Parts: sequence; C-alpha cells; structure tokens
Amino acid sequence: MILLFKLFLSALCIVVVNSNRNNVMDWDLYEEVIDLEQCGEQLAYIQNHTLLMSRFIDASFRFPPRSILKGNTRDTGSYFQCLDISHQTADMDIRGKYSVVQIPLQQDDFEFPTLPDIPEWPELPPLPNITWPIIPNPNSTEEESGESTEELFAKFHDYQMMRYGAHFLLGDGIEPRAAADSPLAGMQMELAMCIPKVCTSKYALDFVTNNATSNLTMTEAFVRLPNDKPWVAADYVAIVIFSIIGFLTVLSTGYDVRHTILLEKDPKRANKICTLFSVYTNTKNFFVFASNPNAITCLDGIRSFAMMWVIVGHTFVTQVTYIPENPLDILEFMKSFWGLWITSATITVDTFFMISGLLIVYTTAAKVSRRSLIRKIHLFYLNRILRMFPILAAMVLIEASFLHRTTDGPYWNVMTTNVNDCRTNWWSTLLFIQNWVNPLNQCLYHTWYLAVDMQLHIASPIILFWILGQRSFSAWCAMVASLVAAIVGATTYNFINNFQSAVIPLGRPAADLPVYLSSYYFHTLNRISPFIIGMMVGYVLHLYRGKTVRMPKALAGFLWLVAAAVSFMIIFTTYFNIQPDWDNQLADNIINSSIRPAWAVCIGWLVFACKSGYAGPINWVLSLHIFKILGRLSYAMYIVHFPLIFLMNATTLHPIYFAVNYSMYKFFVDFTLTVIAAFCLTIFIDAPLTSIIKIFLGGGSRPPLKVVPPSAPKDPELAFKAVDVVDNCLPNDYMAKTRM
Repeated sequence: MILLFKLFLSALCIVVVNSNRNNVMDWDLYEEVIDLEQCGEQLAYIQNHTLLMSRFIDASFRFPPRSILKGNTRDTGSYFQCLDISHQTADMDIRGKYSVVQIPLQQDDFEFPTLPDIPEWPELPPLPNITWPIIPNPNSTEEESGESTEELFAKFHDYQMMRYGAHFLLGDGIEPRAAADSPLAGMQMELAMCIPKVCTSKYALDFVTNNATSNLTMTEAFVRLPNDKPWVAADYVAIVIFSIIGFLTVLSTGYDVRHTILLEKDPKRANKICTLFSVYTNTKNFFVFASNPNAITCLDGIRSFAMMWVIVGHTFVTQVTYIPENPLDILEFMKSFWGLWITSATITVDTFFMISGLLIVYTTAAKVSRRSLIRKIHLFYLNRILRMFPILAAMVLIEASFLHRTTDGPYWNVMTTNVNDCRTNWWSTLLFIQNWVNPLNQCLYHTWYLAVDMQLHIASPIILFWILGQRSFSAWCAMVASLVAAIVGATTYNFINNFQSAVIPLGRPAADLPVYLSSYYFHTLNRISPFIIGMMVGYVLHLYRGKTVRMPKALAGFLWLVAAAVSFMIIFTTYFNIQPDWDNQLADNIINSSIRPAWAVCIGWLVFACKSGYAGPINWVLSLHIFKILGRLSYAMYIVHFPLIFLMNATTLHPIYFAVNYSMYKFFVDFTLTVIAAFCLTIFIDAPLTSIIKIFLGGGSRPPLKVVPPSAPKDPELAFKAVDVVDNCLPNDYMAKTRM
C-alpha cells in the first residue's frame, strides 16, 4: 500500500542523481551543427535562390519592431516557419535554425549599414484611389502630445526596471542591467533571426552585410533546432510513475463500476483497497460534504476569492516580462490608480498565513490535550508533511518532465529555466526549505509559501502547549508575548536592512529586488505575525464554540468601518510606493513592519464577524456551496496554476497587445484550466495517496463526526490517532495553501 509513496521518493532520487544543468536542452547539438565553411556556402547558395531566401527573410524579424514607440523592443519572427525550412541539394542539406539575438541600443562608433536589396516580388495591381479620413494621433509629435523625447525615454527606462523586477519576482533567472546615466542604458533589442543551422547569428549577419556589422555589439541569447529536447531520467521516471498510477486507476475504477453499477451491490461491501484509485468513488466522495455545526463556512469563500486574486495577479504580472507589444501601456496601468487591484495583490498571501494559524488552533484545541501533543508530536509533524506531499511531488515531477514536452514556442527559454530548477533543486522544495537554500532558483517558484507555512507549523507547538491548557490567561500571555516578539523582531530587522516596500518599485534599482525577495518577502520572520494573529482569532472562536456572541450593533458597525478603512489604506499604499519618484525609506520601513499584521487583523475580523452573525450578506456570499468545491481544490490550484500560466505564455508566438479586457479573458482561461488540472490531480493523485497514508498510519476509515465541547478533550491516548490528525487538524488548513 505504500508502494507508490516509495516509488515517488525513489523516482525523485533518480532524477537528482541524473540531473545536470545542461540536460534541459541539447547544448551539444547546438555546437555540433556549427560549420562556418558550410555556412558560407549555404548563405551564398541561398542568395542566389530567391524563393529560399524569401523563406528565411519571412521567418526573421522586422526592423523596427511593431509598436516601438509603445516600448516594444522585440520581434519574434516566425518560430515554426523557421524550423520547418528544409532544402536539400546534391551536396548540402539546408535547414532553418531559430536564433534570438540581443542588441544593446547603446552602440559605440557604429553606423547602421545599408542592407542588401530584398528580392523583387511580383508586381501587384495598383490600389484604387481611396481617400482615408485623417485620424489625429495623440502620440505622433511632441507638440501634439506634450510629451518630450526625454519623457518617452524615461518611460522606456521605467518599464525596463519593472520588467527586470518582474523577472526576478517570477524566478526566470534573467539578470537585470544596472541603470547608467543614459535612459537607454540597459535597454536592448531582442530580434529573432532565421539562419541556416550550420551558422552562428553573428557570422550570418556579417556575411549578409559584407562585414558592415562587424562592430555591432550583439549577443546570441538562445537558439532552437528541431528535436533539441533530450530525454533524461526525469522523463522516464515520470512515464513509469504515472503509467503505474494510470494502470491502477483503470483496474480500481473497473472493479468499482462492476461492483456498484453492473452488479448493483452495496458500495459499502466493496473491498476498500481495491477502490482506492477508483475515479468513480473518489469523484463521488469529493462532492460529499459532511455537516458540521462548528464549521467556519465563510473560510471557503475567503480562500476562493483570495485564490482568484492570486491567479489574476499572476496572469497580469507575467505579461510584463515577455508577452506585450505595448509595454509602456502596461507601465502606465501598473502606475495608475486603476491598477491597484493588481499591484496590491501580493498582500493576499498573508490572508492564508492568518487562516493557517486560525485553523491550527480551532481544529486542535477541542480535540487534543497538552499531554497528547507532547507524546505524539512526531505524528503532528508527520501527518502535516505527508498530507501535503502527494500533489507537490507529482507537480515537481510533471514540471521536470511532461511540461517540457507538452508544446513549444519562441519564449520557451523561460520554461527551460523552470524545468532546470526542478531538475536540480527539487529536494529543497520537498524538504520545505527552498526559501532559505535557493530562494531565487526554486523548483515551483511560488511554493516558497509552503516552506514558510511548514516552518511556522513546526514552531506552532510552542504556543499550542499553552493554548491547550485549562487556563486562558496563560494562553493569551503566550500568544501576546509571541506576537510582540514577532513584530519587534521583524521591525528591527526591517529598519536595519532598509528594504523597499513595493514588490516592483520604479524608483529603486532593479538589482535591489533579489535582496528584497530572498531577505524580506520569502523570509519567515516577516510572516510570523499574521500566523500568530490567526492563532488568536482561532482561539477566540474556540472559546465561543457553540455559544452566541452578543455585541452592540454600533460596535460591530464601527469595527467593520475600521477594518474596511485599514484594508483600503493597505491597498492604496501600493499606489504611492510603486511610483518612480517615491523616495521615503522611513515610510518603507514602517510599511514593511506593519502592513502584514494589520491585514491579518482585518481578515481576522471578517472571519469572526461571519462566524458570529455580524456579516449579513457577506457571510451568505462567502458560504455559498460552490466555494466548498473551490475550497477543496484550492491547494491543488495553488500548486498547478503558476506552471500552467508559464506554459500558456511560453507558447505565445508573437507579442500580444496589452489590454485589461484581454487580460481578463486570459485570466478566465487560466482559471478554468487551473480548476480542471487541480480536479484531475485531486482525484487521480491526492485522494488515493491520502487514503494510503491514512491506512499506513493506522487511521482506518473516518468515524462519524462528533461535536466535542471545548472543556472535554478526547482521551489523550486516542487524540493523535492518524485519522484525527489527518482529517480534523489538516484538511481546511491544507486546502488554504496558496501564494502570490
């Protein structure tokens, strides 16, 4: 029954033993095909054959790129058209190679040459005389638009800073260029060339221009050839593992359908082992929700809306890095008041830290005593790790193998970085230490949240020990002291290091962002206070379990007003600190030290008000049944959504013109695919392996749900049966996992 669990561990060990940072693409192939002597011969042949030359030119860049005044410095050419070029003669085999070159805009002592004439095309019939209406262009001249050349260059510079910052935030490994005196410093053209595979980009360009570009500074960023993705151990391991799971799923589902539907026998009399991988049973159980009067139903809605905020934020921010045809419009949107709902989305991660702390107290305080906590602390940790392991391990393996072979495109270099990170740093992700060990090269970059949450969970028994006692005074002293220590520690740390307060600030060098991410954003110290505030809210709800909370309506209204005001202030803060002219380090330090606990308090009040009956229609909306389904999927959605967004973006063939409405359509696609993929992972991977873990730990089947008064904990010897820990302490918290 634990065979698959062992297979996952063994498989990932094989992956790391065979991992090599050069095995993502076939780098040897790129070197082996280079033959400059043949390159000259093939280029000479191509110049004398108009149709073949036209195919290479047609698949290459246009200069200047479209929308260059909107900040676009890229032209991706025609990726698949280039790789499809194949022309054979008696003595040579001419095949296309896709090459992307980076050309800095600042060139010393270089004059652009006159390029050779493009082959003549057949003469077209004359166009009819049509007088088109003159439409004024607000960006055509300085006099019309009121925008000087210096202001336009300043926008280019600001976008470059935002783009490099976004690259670091998304973890695709592109280094920022330091800004110099000139606003063009660090800016570069990224142009796709289609050349014969035996050539280098520089040699081909010099040959075509008769060495007129020999002084041109350019870098070959990456090249692509057909069949340049080598098969490695990760691919074979993934095929074996998922083939076994698929085989067991077919057998288990077949047995279940025959027993339950064809033979019409009682499902309860079916062999439980044989139905572990049954799609029929797992799907049916997925949509069954046990009634629990003590459940905090609004949490499902809060998780769902927060998860949607995460996905829409990632949908927008990933376009900053390599998709847009009009990046300056993205810059203006991000700087504007109307872009706040995107730029402030990072605060939502503290929603989940608060919920995690809340549930660890609320689901444990009524069932576990101090004695059982100490005696079974190893199960407390083991269950937590094993409950999160199946989907996480499956996605690591999928990222390292299947996603790399799913499709292709001119932006695939970003995917190769992600695949390489999973082939080399998978172990730190599964050990939940990636935010400390390799914070800027994480496998599944967004899973830094899991690492921090696991570390907080490991430290939580220090406070739980006092909460599980009979004296509430000791519990409050422990929580308040811990909160004060966390806030003082984080404040001192932030004032010493003087971090920025915006994730992608335009007023600071982009080189500051890696330090901000690794030392502040991913740092456990700065995430402790929302977790402890969640524990406080969970303890209050535990004390009022089964009781009616009575509060003056005026007080409840005042608290709602304060929570709303503080929440809006937190969101509005991003509007100021993202601006290029923002320069207030004291305010940055105060924001970094206070914004996260303040947000956690606001969300804590929302949960308390919903549970206590002071939220009215808000609680009704957050408690809708549809959110229960999304709540069960939220952990898998969190794991799978970021790789899917990268996959979709990497298949884009040409830069896309940014517009908010288009980005929202893209969000709906990303969200829908995420839900479908999360459901499949839950049914095929999580449900059966979770049942195996329960059996392995001796949990058996889940007993009927009982409401236990807070003053009457379960028998300490029975409190840490695996089923209690797994099914009662973890699922809600486990499903709250998400990240921004």
